[in-house]
Amino acid sequence: MAYEFCRTRLARRIWAIKGRGGPGIPVWPRRPTRTNKGKIPLFIVGVDAVKDAVYARLKLTAPGPGAIHFPRRLDADYFRQLTAERVVTRFEKGRPIRSWQPKRDGERNEALDTFVYAHASLHGLISMGMRLNEEAEHVVSLQAKPVGQASRVVRSAWMN
Repeated sequence: MAYEFCRTRLARRIWAIKGRGGPGIPVWPRRPTRTNKGKIPLFIVGVDAVKDAVYARLKLTAPGPGAIHFPRRLDADYFRQLTAERVVTRFEKGRPIRSWQPKRDGERNEALDTFVYAHASLHGLISMGMRLNEEAEHVVSLQAKPVGQASRVVRSAWMN
């Protein structure tokens, strides 16, 4: 059902994604896999890499580049879900194995999951050619327009 939903919306950049934990899995793959039930492009997201990045950014206290800004309307439950997991390192045959585990059994983590997939989707848009700096400069230039300056109106003779 999810594969069919995505198949009909590929042109609108609605992609099928699947999270996979583990070391060495990139945030966003270079190419999607098609070895799935629906034979559609499926992007495997490296969730451990994204969680590492998100938790590092959550530690930043000063506003600015890299800091995450949250709206005031979010309640304590959202932040409890956002920080519901921790890194656990266990050793197998003398080698450290890192994995993300819930802090408490039954702890909800939907906020973290949606944040991770949104972050991965941003990487996907960038890899598909979106230039965020140019988009931001365009928005700033529109906002910097003086208030008293009227925009030029072009009227069509056809409408008269």
